[in-house]
Amino acid sequence: MKTHLFNLIQNFAKQTTIHGLHIIGIPKLHVLERIFWVLVVTMAAGGAIAITYSNWMRYLANPTVVSIQKDFRNWLNPFPAVTGCFVDKTDKKKADKYIQEKWGINSSDPKYAYYMDFIKIVSNITYKNLDQLDKFATDSKLQNIDLIDLTAKVHPDLSGTLVTFDTKHKTKWDLIMSELGMCFSVNSLFVDLLTLNPNKTSVVTQRILRCHYLNGLCYARYDSDPDLPIKYYTHSYLEVAHATIDPPLIVHESEELEINYRMQETESSLALRDLSPLQRKCRFYDEPISDELPVYSSSLCYMECRYKLALKLCGCRPIFYHNFGGKVCDIKGHLCLAQHSDYITKRPSQIGCDCPQPCDIIIYFPQVPKFTKWEYGYFEQRMTFRWALLAPTTKLHRDVLFGFEDLVVSFGGTLALFLGISFISAIEFVFLLVENIYALYKNQRKTNVIVVGPRRKIHHF
Repeated sequence: MKTHLFNLIQNFAKQTTIHGLHIIGIPKLHVLERIFWVLVVTMAAGGAIAITYSNWMRYLANPTVVSIQKDFRNWLNPFPAVTGCFVDKTDKKKADKYIQEKWGINSSDPKYAYYMDFIKIVSNITYKNLDQLDKFATDSKLQNIDLIDLTAKVHPDLSGTLVTFDTKHKTKWDLIMSELGMCFSVNSLFVDLLTLNPNKTSVVTQRILRCHYLNGLCYARYDSDPDLPIKYYTHSYLEVAHATIDPPLIVHESEELEINYRMQETESSLALRDLSPLQRKCRFYDEPISDELPVYSSSLCYMECRYKLALKLCGCRPIFYHNFGGKVCDIKGHLCLAQHSDYITKRPSQIGCDCPQPCDIIIYFPQVPKFTKWEYGYFEQRMTFRWALLAPTTKLHRDVLFGFEDLVVSFGGTLALFLGISFISAIEFVFLLVENIYALYKNQRKTNVIVVGPRRKIHHF
């Protein structure tokens, strides 16, 4: 057995083209010389394995690079998305109609103020004021009220005028339900997920406003009802307004607010899609992390995390998670959430939200706002919010620095340098290895025989 094995190893060493092995297999070689070449080949193989492993780990852990681009004259810059929320989300006439239809009473009834108070609290509901429902906890008549339907029916109409720099296409507000309550949004890619009838099958249907660098009038303006103050939240078109978004700008009665934004954009090349999200350490918007939502963004991930936390703590979801599954909270359920609202609305990292970084990131930096208070004449009868984008001159670009092709080249170069192995050599190595193992197996079978009687019949095992 040992003789056969030694002969096969010697035969393999003679046939292979891997550098050094054929010397080891030379017959009648001095034992010290054979030991020397064994050590040399072993050290070369060790060096090749170490460097190959290092390149493999680099490919898995750090194959990307972020560079700065400055060819700004060719850019189409995405315009800031805005989500507006009325300070008071209750239209009194609509509330009167709802009370009349639901409970059959009018303003002269003693219970009218009670129901109006309920409607105002529900229509303005957020995580911050859930505790205000406490006074209605024992009213059985209110337990089965469809709170989302109530909120939508009493919400004020959007009677203002929205104009943008793009005169060829009409831009409009979309009514949404978010963690900030009933609001309206423009220029947001995922707004269809938050509308009252969310569409999860075709969410990327919005046309996004983009400004060329040479466009000196990159702005939008909304002239609204002067009697309805509005909170405005500015964010990327790849995000939505959520509970922990930056504080809003508030435009009060007969005011005009003008503000400019500078932007910092990080875009990713298409080559990054060849890497796994774990390798590139980011996700594209069409790479969802759960079955609840068909897309991915940081803000949607935060919302889903808080939604799951609400289900865990109270067994139901508040009304502003209408696009998720699960039991909808009644008044008692919302009061349960009120006890945990401070915890739920902490920063996502503080409540265990695992939300990877998006591959495409846009951050808008507000400049000093300009407020104007109109107290007489025509301008007193309007309220205006005007926001504009200042064209950037630099952009961050995320690209592949060490891709799969580079990995293959590094493997080939390392193995060729240390052992003289090419692709054909590797195939030859495997072929000879299998061939010699098979030959060893055949020789082993020939030696396993049993002699029976004088006729010496041979039986193979």
